[in-house]
Amino acid sequence: MRQSVTRTDKPAARRRTYKLLGLVPILLTFALALPASASADGWVAQTSGTTSVLRGIAFSDATHGWAVGDNGTILATTNGGATWNAQRSGSYVDLHAVAFTDASHGWAVGYRQTSFGLTESYENTILATVNGGATWSTLVGWTYGGGLSAVAFTDASHGWVVGGDAQIWATTNSGATWSRQTFGELAWFSDVAFTDASHGWVVGGLYLSPTIGATTNGGATWSAQGLGAQSSGTLTGLNGIAFADATHGWAVGATYDSEYNTTGNVIFATVNGGATWSPQSSGSTASLNDVAFSEATHGWAVGPDGTILATTNGGATWNPQSSGSSAWLYDVASTDANHGWAVGAGGTILATSTGGPTPTPTATVTLKLSGLRSGAMRLGRSVTATGKVTPTSLAGSKVKLTVQKRGARWVTLKSVARTISASGAYSWKYKPARRGAYRMRATIAKTAAHTAATTTWRSFKVK
Repeated sequence: MRQSVTRTDKPAARRRTYKLLGLVPILLTFALALPASASADGWVAQTSGTTSVLRGIAFSDATHGWAVGDNGTILATTNGGATWNAQRSGSYVDLHAVAFTDASHGWAVGYRQTSFGLTESYENTILATVNGGATWSTLVGWTYGGGLSAVAFTDASHGWVVGGDAQIWATTNSGATWSRQTFGELAWFSDVAFTDASHGWVVGGLYLSPTIGATTNGGATWSAQGLGAQSSGTLTGLNGIAFADATHGWAVGATYDSEYNTTGNVIFATVNGGATWSPQSSGSTASLNDVAFSEATHGWAVGPDGTILATTNGGATWNPQSSGSSAWLYDVASTDANHGWAVGAGGTILATSTGGPTPTPTATVTLKLSGLRSGAMRLGRSVTATGKVTPTSLAGSKVKLTVQKRGARWVTLKSVARTISASGAYSWKYKPARRGAYRMRATIAKTAAHTAATTTWRSFKVK
């Protein structure tokens, strides 16, 4: 999403409520799916230890992270997700978003909705920690307006939470007190992003008409940013927003038909802080719930049925990555171009440390020459070439050995291929036919399964 020092990680499609034609908000509910094993594209299912729906995730660096979800669930890791441990939130409401500015200071927000006929109420909460989640305290618990769905902090003092009924609340003292900020239009805000204490954006909509708001003064004033003709005539809901810096940003969401069934997705991008937004082609028909960019080129977007889209050129092109999961993914976070995490239904946590694709294994090859004394041997005797190749998955393939003799120039006398054993070892005996200076090297050719590797030339003399 954003740079780690200004992270505003938030959950996407956090059981979002859109007010349609003044009717009771429609709650989108989704089926649970259990985590899957590692995929072919470098995304690995991590063990969360819960089956609760996870709706938000945040990492302060590549090792320290937190995930939040239904019934006050909070999980934490200090090793990049290799292990996750439950933290006591002291809350039973569904947590929809989490933000950390460093490994100690964090905040989580959420709500629980109750309905009585056409009357709705929302029990909102804001939690905070100053010790990495060892203890959480409730900053705010109120019944007011729509549910709180997203949180952003730029440092340990300055933060914002947003939600239904155009709610934007700001704090300058770590959440001890909050003040309402005015947007000027009725909207249900789904997400918020700030790159510093001045520049911020919110996304959402009303009647599935997309809305993006922006501020350049910390929220003292907010103004609506237009998406232009790209979205006119189309029912569109914006679910997630990410800014890599004060100028480069992305907003993602879903399109709907007249019956409010999802029909596809939208991705909008800006390179001027939101003064203008342009549509990007995702190459996918899946709706999108959230987006994360660590810098202006590398980003991910996630959605239902394990959808993960990736870009390495700022969204000029988006490509699907296999998540190995069928879970509904709600949120995504990244700390750099390689490290990313996504959370979703059924306690799903997916992670990559390779930017998504599994890197091609790096092959190595060694070469040792024996039968020599001080780098020389007598004519009529043989030199034995031995070595080892890694990884061991190369067993059964061939290593090429090349012998050259020096005259006016180096001339290749012989090239042979030797089979690599199960342990990665190989050997070959070579008997020179003439006296002189020789050299030999071993090579593994590049294939789809590994990189190429070669040794340096090993020289010897025949007397």
